[in-house]
Amino acid sequence: MKKFKDIILLVVCIVLVFGIYAFSSKRHGLRTLKEVSIRFTDYSEPLISEANVNKLLIQNEDSVKNLVVENLDLKESEYQLEQHAMIRTAEVSVTLDGLLEAVVEQRKPVARLMGEFNAYLDQDNSIMPLSEEYSAHVPLVFGFRESVQPQIFELVQFLRNDELLASTFTQLDIDPREEVTLGVRAHEYKVKLGKVENLPHKMTNYKAFMAKMIKEDRMDQLKTVDLRFENQVVVTKK
Repeated sequence: MKKFKDIILLVVCIVLVFGIYAFSSKRHGLRTLKEVSIRFTDYSEPLISEANVNKLLIQNEDSVKNLVVENLDLKESEYQLEQHAMIRTAEVSVTLDGLLEAVVEQRKPVARLMGEFNAYLDQDNSIMPLSEEYSAHVPLVFGFRESVQPQIFELVQFLRNDELLASTFTQLDIDPREEVTLGVRAHEYKVKLGKVENLPHKMTNYKAFMAKMIKEDRMDQLKTVDLRFENQVVVTKK
């Protein structure tokens, strides 16, 4: 008999729990949104504004405020955000007190492609359009074509991962033989890199050579610095 009563008590508790949960969920769903919080994981380069994110959050509405939570499709809001050319990922949620939160990760340009079309190359080695709201400060790539995209991405990432090199080189020119010439910030000389290969060795040679030139105050004498040869740096003077 006691066992039977325990079972009935357990069933009643389960029904109560689900009832409370259902009631709370329904009540939460009928709440209206009070505020919107948009947070970017990195906003050092504002490729898309908060105002445009706000417009994308809810489907074809001018504002999410006073919108009933039950009528808001969070997955659809995330989908709409992630379809935007400037957005990499997005997470959208609603708190119990009616705050709509969106965490947005922008795509990050690593190079700007110049030529037949202007576009960016992003951190995932994908081509993305230029932003209408911000111009990213990244190296310019001339002579880009699809066949050299893997090599250019490899080179750009290598330069970005070295603070000195990243601040030094501002331009990449690719010739028909897929050889690269680098433009240098604040100087007129060019660096002939050649094929995108043996980058650590080439750049170690370059750094050692430039340290010598700076020490001897001979930077203004340089016209080209050729890194295409394995064991030497070949220089052309003005």
